[in-house]
Amino acid sequence: MINRAEALRYMGVRGEPDEHLTALIDECETELLAAARPRFVWRIFDIVRSESEISLSGCDFSLVGSDIARHLEGCTKAAVTAATLSADADRLLKRLQLSDGAKGMTADALASVLAEQTSELARQAVLDKMTGYSATWCYAAGYGDFPLDQAAQLLTAVDASRKIGVTCTSSNMLTPQKSIVGIVGLSETPLDSRRRSCEDCNMKESCRFRKDGLRCNI
Repeated sequence: MINRAEALRYMGVRGEPDEHLTALIDECETELLAAARPRFVWRIFDIVRSESEISLSGCDFSLVGSDIARHLEGCTKAAVTAATLSADADRLLKRLQLSDGAKGMTADALASVLAEQTSELARQAVLDKMTGYSATWCYAAGYGDFPLDQAAQLLTAVDASRKIGVTCTSSNMLTPQKSIVGIVGLSETPLDSRRRSCEDCNMKESCRFRKDGLRCNI
């Protein structure tokens, strides 16, 4: 099942949807779940810190930006996760967007939420493996000052192209489109609960959810 409350937030719908919109969501959800092939991959790394840089063991690149460094504070390990809905989902979305604007928008919102849910499954798989660790949420490349151009490096680190078919274009766009790649911090001690609150989010001043009195799924 796709989290409809989150999809409605993406669509900018407040309150309960009417019968027409509910039927449209039902139809789009059925088609999307039939087309999508959610898959994910992940890999655990030790975090390597120097005075000015933070990197992952065995990787030939540093993590750029103060936001990802802050996100990983207190963590000794990190998981790189990649999740996708597959090229089949992309083809469905393109077809619906060309044939029916309302249906295309609705399916796109549902697909975004399903991609996030798939990314969360990857995070849960990491936690299942890393008994005794607590985890941050997945900080995606392109969020805050963690540059999108690191997405290709993260995908390579988990062999995402071969394992789940996710690649990155020269303009740093993920393909399939409904894919997410990011980093989950892992700590052997409990993490500050603020890691999952609006007050600790670097997007709190510009967040469209907060402007509407709502919150995202972080």
